[in-house]
Amino acid sequence: MSKRIAMVAYTHYQTDPRCRREAELCAENGWQVDFYALKTTEQGSKLEKSGVNVIEAGMDRYRGDSPVKYMLSYIEFLLRVSYTILFNHMKNKYQVIHVNTMPDFMVFTAFIPKFIFGAKVILDVHDVMPEIYMTKFKLGPNHWKIRLIRFIEVFSAKVADAVLAAEHPKGELLVEHGVPEDKVSVLLNLPDDSIFPMNKEKPTDLPESPEDEFKLIYHGTLAHRLGLDLAVAAMPAVLAEYPGATLRIIGDGDHLPELHKMVDELGINESVTFSDAFLPLETILPELQAAHLAVIPTRHEISTDYMLPTKLIEYLRLGIPALVTPTRTVRYYFGDIRPNYLEETTPEVVASAIINARQDYDKIMSDTLVMQDDFFSKFDWPVHKHSYLDLLEKLTNGKQ
Repeated sequence: MSKRIAMVAYTHYQTDPRCRREAELCAENGWQVDFYALKTTEQGSKLEKSGVNVIEAGMDRYRGDSPVKYMLSYIEFLLRVSYTILFNHMKNKYQVIHVNTMPDFMVFTAFIPKFIFGAKVILDVHDVMPEIYMTKFKLGPNHWKIRLIRFIEVFSAKVADAVLAAEHPKGELLVEHGVPEDKVSVLLNLPDDSIFPMNKEKPTDLPESPEDEFKLIYHGTLAHRLGLDLAVAAMPAVLAEYPGATLRIIGDGDHLPELHKMVDELGINESVTFSDAFLPLETILPELQAAHLAVIPTRHEISTDYMLPTKLIEYLRLGIPALVTPTRTVRYYFGDIRPNYLEETTPEVVASAIINARQDYDKIMSDTLVMQDDFFSKFDWPVHKHSYLDLLEKLTNGKQ
């Protein structure tokens, strides 16, 4: 009997590296994979991507500031996907249903297949929802809404047969919240080596004069907590020293309109450009490889403390130096002291760090190669992926 797995995520499959990596890994190892995701076309459709059957729900992501509308959008997706999963499960049984967060309660898309038909369920925690909502809606840890979200998180984890955390500190936090420790394992967001080739060479087109182009890059979600407004606000000071500097922002999110407004008000439209959309990794790879320096000015907040930016690891593999906020999780993997750390998240500090990196590029490039060697000697996808494959084997062979 063939192995079948359903994967669920309130995301766009083509632009979500973690989801794609897990789904394609399953497909490469003999699983029939159905991935349930948000739509990227006008109508819901079925797409074949690297052996993965992508089943799009007839709805897109909610963008806005309303907690109620966020929740209603999640619930609508849950209901749509629950019905489709059950329908497909009745035709041809899934052995495993892998549910990606946020939200945590998306695990209930697997409720009937699990409790009536015995399917095994993995809850894959990308972000810790209580901390995200504390930051996004400025609520304290003891607010009733946060206590409710934390209860749902723990309850959802107990419904699942196994829980994956995207980073080690996040796994520890889940246990602190009350998730059973024996259920939690870690699967890092590591770059796929088939997409991100390891590079140890300094760019050949490094600018010599201040007027030569010095390419700054950022790709991913655009949210206030991720601090791209700080990078935009830093650009006038950078341009005063190095008129050839440019900042390319690839991605989408709630913060995008504000960033456009800032660029217009500062009059730096020629120096700061946007993709205005998430784009597939294969599409943006040439732009990433052409960059001299990445900027990841994440704000110091409780939610970001438990994030290891996937883009940081992707830049590291490509050999691109990255200025990054040293959150708790970044320090966990890279230590307390690095010349590329943004110790304060202000436009002035970001501007100064960019200028210093431009002035002493050899130093930051050298440190990047040290970080690259240290990190990938411990964590690399060809080895690390077996932690996920071993988990699937344990679940399906009844050894859980």
